[in-house]
Amino acid sequence: MNSYEKITAALGSTLLVLAFVMIAYYVITVPAEKAFGERYVGSEIPLIFPFYLISSFKPITLITYSIFAGVVLLLEANKRRFLRIDTRGARVVLLIGVFAAGYEVIWNFFAWFATWEKTGGLLDFVANSHHEYNQLPVNFNFATKISFLILALCVYGIFFLSNIKGQTQSQH
Repeated sequence: MNSYEKITAALGSTLLVLAFVMIAYYVITVPAEKAFGERYVGSEIPLIFPFYLISSFKPITLITYSIFAGVVLLLEANKRRFLRIDTRGARVVLLIGVFAAGYEVIWNFFAWFATWEKTGGLLDFVANSHHEYNQLPVNFNFATKISFLILALCVYGIFFLSNIKGQTQSQH
């Protein structure tokens, strides 16, 4: 592993650890919630830098950004390892993931706004009450961001594996 790959791997690992620290922090500091995922939507993390358009982020936003960036950086740092393996099955699984996550993102947005239009209230605290759940309904903001994270990771995974396939074929 060269120094660029080591730095990229360290940064990717740091971002993933940061995401899991935020998850744990909010599980501990906000033990009760009315809808699953609400603890990551109901808080605001102020920005340190003086931005004028965005003054804070919701924890779920920073968690999804950190996970996406961390996974991308780790994949890029380990690109050479993927050159030796057959990725056909992984590409099929990722394509199915794109379909499923894409459907969920679209469904969540329509259901989220239809529920909000019907019930009113703060948009961030609308929960999916259209299904019967064992314990809690799921917060739409949380569910939509997680679904979009999965969609983005699957799309990037296909892109990444396609580049790997292209590099492998050019070497032969």
